[in-house]
Amino acid sequence: MSNNQVLIVDDEQLILKSLKRALRRIAPLWTVHLYESGQEALSDLKSGVIQPDLVMCDRLMPGTRGDDVLLECRMHNPEAIRLLMTGDTRIDIKEIVASNVHIYISKPFEHDDINNVFNRVIRLKALPLDTDIRRALGRLEHLPVLNETCQKLDELFKNQNVELSDVAKVVETDPTLVAVVLQAANSPFLGFRTQVSSIDKAVKRVGLNTIKSIAIASSLGETYDVNDSRFRDIVEHAFASAFIASRLMRLREFPSEQAEYAFSMCMLACIGELYLIGSPDTVYNEDLQQASQPLSALITYYLLTLWGIEERLVEDIFQASSEVKCSGHFSEVFYLARRLAHEPIENNLADLPSNDDRGADDYAFVAQWRDAISAFQESS
Repeated sequence: MSNNQVLIVDDEQLILKSLKRALRRIAPLWTVHLYESGQEALSDLKSGVIQPDLVMCDRLMPGTRGDDVLLECRMHNPEAIRLLMTGDTRIDIKEIVASNVHIYISKPFEHDDINNVFNRVIRLKALPLDTDIRRALGRLEHLPVLNETCQKLDELFKNQNVELSDVAKVVETDPTLVAVVLQAANSPFLGFRTQVSSIDKAVKRVGLNTIKSIAIASSLGETYDVNDSRFRDIVEHAFASAFIASRLMRLREFPSEQAEYAFSMCMLACIGELYLIGSPDTVYNEDLQQASQPLSALITYYLLTLWGIEERLVEDIFQASSEVKCSGHFSEVFYLARRLAHEPIENNLADLPSNDDRGADDYAFVAQWRDAISAFQESS
C-alpha cells in the first residue's frame, strides 16, 4: 500500500472539495491533507506531524501566503515537490521563482494537469539518488520554472496526432519564442537553402522535438539575466552544439526524428550550467559535492524530471553528460557536437582522436563520424 502524502492549502472550500474528488480517481492510494489556513499548514509542517511528498498551495490567501508555506516546506521538507496554484495571470515568472516553487499551474486547471503533476512526483521519487543529495537538490533556491507557453506546448505534445498548425498557434503567442524558432528554421546548420518567414513553415521545418527544447531554452530567458554574457555564452554554445549534432546525424543519414532527438539532447544539457550561473554558491554545497556525477549534470537531471520531460531523453542526457566513455550514436554525437562547438571546425578536426591514436580506444567511434564532420566543414 502507498504511503505517499499530499498537502493542499487553499482558502476556497470549493477548490479543496474539487481536488479531493479528483484525487480519489487520480491517486486513490495517497493520503490527502486539506487545509483552508496557511497558518495551520505551517504549524503541522514545522512540527513534523505530516511528511508530504507533494505540497499544493494557493498563492494569495488571507493571513499566511502560499509563498510562506512553500518556504517552510523547502527548509523542513525539502524532498517534497512544491506546487503553486495561482489565478493571477499577470504574475511574473521571476516572482514565481522567488516563491520557492518547483511547479506552478494557473487557475482554473483541469484534472489532467493534476494527474501530470502526480506522475512527475512519482518519477522524481524513483530517481536513483542518495537521500542527502535528494534533500540538497530540494533545498536549492530560485529553481527555474517553465512558462505558460511551455506548459501549453507540453499539453499539445501529449497527443500523438498533434497538428503542426496548433503548435504554430501556441508559438505565435510568444514573441520571443517566435524569433528563436525562425532563427533556428533558417540556420545554415540545418542544410536548407531557402529562408522561411512564417511560423507554420518554421515549425514544420525544425520538427516538434526541436520546438519543445527551444521553447524550454526560451522560457529560461524569463528567469535569468539574458544580458549576462555568461548566460549568453552558454545558450549560444548549446544552440551551436545542437545544430551541429542535428546536422551530423542527417549527414550520416539517420532518420530526421533521431536528428531532432540529438538536437534536444545538446540543447537541454545546458540547464544545470545556467542554474549555476545564477546560483554560484551551489558548488560549495557539501552534500552535492559527494555526488559522483558533475554538478551541472545532476541539476539538469533533477530539473528535467521535475518538468516532466520524456524519461528516456532525460536519462540519455544525464548519461552523456556524466560518462567518460561514449556508448551509442547519441552519446557519440553529443560529445562531438559539444566539442566542435567550442572552436571552429577546422581547429577541432585535426585534434579529434582517430583509431590510430595511441591510448584513444575510448574514441575509436570518431572514425565513423569523420566523413560527416568533413562534409559539414565543407558546407559551413
